[in-house]
Amino acid sequence: MTLIGRADEVARFQATLDRLGTKPWVIEVVGEPGIGKSHLLDEMRVHAVHHGMLVLGSRSTERSRQVPFSTITKALTEHVRPADLGKSQRAALAPLFPQLGPRTGDVERYRVHRAIRALLESLAKPAGLVLLLDDLHWVDDGTAELLAHLLRHPPAGPVLLVLAYRPAQASAQVTAAIDQAVRDGDAERIMLDALTVDQFAEILGEDIPPERSEALHQASGGNPFYLRLLTTPPSGTAPASLLDELTGLSPVTRLVAWSAAVAGDPFEPGLVAAIAALNTTDTLEALDDLMARDLVRADDERRLRFRHPLVRQITYLDGDEVWTRLAHGRAAAELARRDAPVAVRAHHTALAARAGDLDAISTLVRAAASTMRETPAAAAHWLGVALDLLPDGQPQLRQRLLTMTGHAMAITGRLVEGRELLRSALAELPREDEETRRTAATLCGMVERLLGNYETGRSVLLAEMPDGTHTIGSARLKLEVILNSVVRGEFGQDIDLLDEVLDFAHRSADRVLEAATLTLRSWASYLGGDLASSFASCDAAKELFDGLPDGEIGEWIDLAAWLSHTEGFLDRFDDALRHADRGIALAMNTGRQYVLPHLLVSRAVLLRWLGRLEEADRDAQACASLALDQGSEPFRGAALLVASRSRLAAGDLAGAAEAARSAVEGPGDALSFPPGSARYSAAVVTDQLDRTDVVLDLLGGPELPKTDLYSRPIRYEELARLDLAAGNADRAKEWAWRAEQTIHPDLPMRVGLAYLAAANAGLGTGENRVAKAKALAAIEAFEQVAMRFDAGRAHLASGRASAALGESAEAVGELEKAAALLTATGAPVLAAQAARELRQLGRRAAGSETLTAREQQIAELVASGNSNRQIAETLVISERTVGTHLTRIYAKLGVSSRAALAAQHTRGG
Repeated sequence: MTLIGRADEVARFQATLDRLGTKPWVIEVVGEPGIGKSHLLDEMRVHAVHHGMLVLGSRSTERSRQVPFSTITKALTEHVRPADLGKSQRAALAPLFPQLGPRTGDVERYRVHRAIRALLESLAKPAGLVLLLDDLHWVDDGTAELLAHLLRHPPAGPVLLVLAYRPAQASAQVTAAIDQAVRDGDAERIMLDALTVDQFAEILGEDIPPERSEALHQASGGNPFYLRLLTTPPSGTAPASLLDELTGLSPVTRLVAWSAAVAGDPFEPGLVAAIAALNTTDTLEALDDLMARDLVRADDERRLRFRHPLVRQITYLDGDEVWTRLAHGRAAAELARRDAPVAVRAHHTALAARAGDLDAISTLVRAAASTMRETPAAAAHWLGVALDLLPDGQPQLRQRLLTMTGHAMAITGRLVEGRELLRSALAELPREDEETRRTAATLCGMVERLLGNYETGRSVLLAEMPDGTHTIGSARLKLEVILNSVVRGEFGQDIDLLDEVLDFAHRSADRVLEAATLTLRSWASYLGGDLASSFASCDAAKELFDGLPDGEIGEWIDLAAWLSHTEGFLDRFDDALRHADRGIALAMNTGRQYVLPHLLVSRAVLLRWLGRLEEADRDAQACASLALDQGSEPFRGAALLVASRSRLAAGDLAGAAEAARSAVEGPGDALSFPPGSARYSAAVVTDQLDRTDVVLDLLGGPELPKTDLYSRPIRYEELARLDLAAGNADRAKEWAWRAEQTIHPDLPMRVGLAYLAAANAGLGTGENRVAKAKALAAIEAFEQVAMRFDAGRAHLASGRASAALGESAEAVGELEKAAALLTATGAPVLAAQAARELRQLGRRAAGSETLTAREQQIAELVASGNSNRQIAETLVISERTVGTHLTRIYAKLGVSSRAALAAQHTRGG
C-alpha cells in the first residue's frame, strides 16, 4: 500500500527509477520536521529493492557532526572490500573504512572525493545503486563537502542519490550545491506539504468521527509526526525523538529552552532571561542556538515561538518539577513588575502559589472575574486553584469562591462538579445575602434541569424566589422556574410569572431578558394550544434577538437555543436553523459548553425535517457524546432519538434500532418528547407484529392525550405508516383521517404529513385517485418549508398512484422527482423503491444504481461469502459501517438479501 498522502511523490520516484542513468540523478526531499521525509525514504527503499537495485543508506544525527564523513561511511562500509579497490583507492579511503588497513598519512580531500565517486560507480554495476541519505541537516563538514563535489561532478552510470533534510537547518554548502543541480537539471526537488484533512481521516480510519479528524488536523497542522504525538501514549517513540533534540543542547541553552517553555508561546527574550536568571547576552546567544536548531522560530510578526506547540510541551515537561514551580514564580514576579494584565500573570501564579497565599488567591480571583465572559474554562481553572489554596477562617471569601467556581464549571459543561459547589454555596451563604443566593440558586436550578432532576431544581428555585421582580437576579431566577415548568409541560402554575418578568424587562429596558421571556411565552403558548399567541410572541422575540449584537447576548446564549427550539415547533425551519447556528458559534467562541447539547439536538431535528439526513445523524451523535460527557441524560436521550429517526428515514434499520436501544438503556427520558419516548422510538423501529399497539399504548390511546395538540399529525402519520407495513390498510386510513382533523393551516409540516398519511392509506386501500390528490397536496405543503425528504416520499406516493391509474407520463415525472430527492437527501432504500417503480414503467432513475468504490468493494466481499465481521476486519472498519454500506447497496441494486446480492454480482449485474 502506498504511503497515505504521498502517492504523487512515490510516482515521481518510480519514474526516476525507470530512467536510471539519465538526468535527474538526484532527488531532494525537503520538509518540516515530522512531515514524513523518513517514511517516504522507506517507501522509496521498498520500490528500489523491488526493481532489483542495490539500496544503501544512512541517517545523520547530531553526533554525526563530530566525525568527518560519518554519514557516507555508515552508508557504504558494509560494501567496501579491499579486493574490489585499486591501490590508490584503498589509500584514499583507508581513513574512512578500517577494513582497508592502516592509514598511511594525511590524504587530500579531493582524492577522497574522487575515490568515493569511483566507489559509487563500481557499486552501481550492473543493476544500479540507490543511495538514501536522511536527516542531512545534521551532516558533518566532510560529508557536506563530498556531496557538494558529487553534485558538481556526478558519478557515471545508474546511480540515484536521494537527499532528505530540514530546510531551516541544512548546511549552506549542501543547499547551494543542490540549488545549482536543480537549475542544471541534475536534481529534482520534492517538497513535502502538510497532509489534508481527508488524508488524516484515512490514516485514522473510518471509525474516527470527522470532527475528531478535523480537530487533530488543526492541532497538528497536518503534520503526521505531531499526529502521533497527539494519539500515542507519552512513553512512545515520538516524544523520545523530540527529547533527543534537547539532550544535544548545552546546559545554558537547555535552561533557556525550559525557560522559554515556561514563558509561553510566543515569548519575549527579556522574560525568558528573568525566568532563567541569566543576563540578556547569554539568553540571546542561547536563543540563537535554539533558532539554528529549528526548535525556535520567528513568526510573521517577528515574535519568537517554538516550532510547534507540541515541541514546547515536550520541552516544558523536560524541566525539573521543582525548578519549574520556581520558574513560574519568577515569571509571575517579572510580569507584576511590568504591570502586566492580571489574566496574563494568573497562569504563572496558579502554577507557583503555595497554600494559604492570599495575594495569589486575590490575583486568581481578579483574573477569573476579568475573563469569565470570554474564557470561562480558564476562569474555572483559576478559581479551582484559588479554592484549593484558601486557608481556614475566610468564610466570606469561601462563599464567593464557591459561587463563582460553581458558575464557571457549570457553564463550561462540568455540570456535576458545578452543582456540588453551588449546593455548598447555598448551604453556607447567609440568608441576608439574597442576591448572591438567588444567583447560586438560579445556576443550581439550571444545572439540575440539564441533568434531568426537574423536581430538585424546582425546589431549589422556589426556596429563593422573591414575591416581586425588582432585580435582574430575581427575574432570571423566575425565568428558570418558568423554563423548568415548560420543559416538563406543567407550565400552567407559573404562567403568571411570564407577565411579571416581561414587565420588569420593559421597565429596565433589558432587550435580552425581554427576548428570552417572549420566547418562553411562545413555547408555552404552543404547548397550551394558543397558536396565534405563540406566533406573535415568537415574531417579537425573533426581531429582538436578530437586533442584538453578539456581545450583548453575553451569558444568555441559552436564548438562541430556546428560540431555535420554539421556531422548530412552528415550522419556521430556516429561522430556527439560522438561530441554532448563531448560538453554536457563540457558545464555541465563549466556551459555554453547557448550552451546546440543546443547540445541537435542535439543529439535528431541523436537519431531519429539511432532509439533510446524514448531517442530522452526525449532529445527533455529536450531541449524544457531549451530553454523555456532561452527564446530561435528557439531551443524550433526545439526541439518540433524533439519530434513530434520521437513520430510520435513511433506511438504516439496524442503526435506528441501535440508537433507540441506547436511549432506552439510559436512566432518564428525553427532553421535549412524549413520556416514554425512548420506548416509543424503540418500538417504531422493531419488526414485532403488535408494534402499533405498543406504540399506541405509550402514546395514551387513539386520542394521543400525551402528545401536544399540534404534534398529533406527526404521530398519526407514523401510526398509519406502521399499520400499512403490517398490512392493516383500513386502520391506517383511520389514523390518516385523525391526522387531517388535527392539522392547523399555519403549520405546513403537519399539513403535509397528514396528507401524506392519507395518500399512502389510499394506496393501501386501492383508492388511487384520492391517493394522488392527497399526495399532491402534501407536496405543496412540504415545499413551503423546504422538506425535501418528505417531499420525495410524497412524490413517490403520487407516482405510484398515477401508475395505478394508468397515467404513465405523470407517474414517470413524479417518480423521477422522488428518486432524485430521496437520493440527494440520503435515503437510498426509498430511492431504490422509486427506481423499481420506474423500471416497471420502462424507465431508469439516473445514477440510482451506481455503487461507490467502497460499496463495490463490500459487494465483492459479500459475493465471495464473507460475513460482516470478516469484511470489517479486512477493511479495518466497524461492523456497523459495513451494515450501513450494505443497506445502501441493497437499495441501489434493488435486492433484499446477501444471497440476492451475490447472485446479481455473479451475473455481473
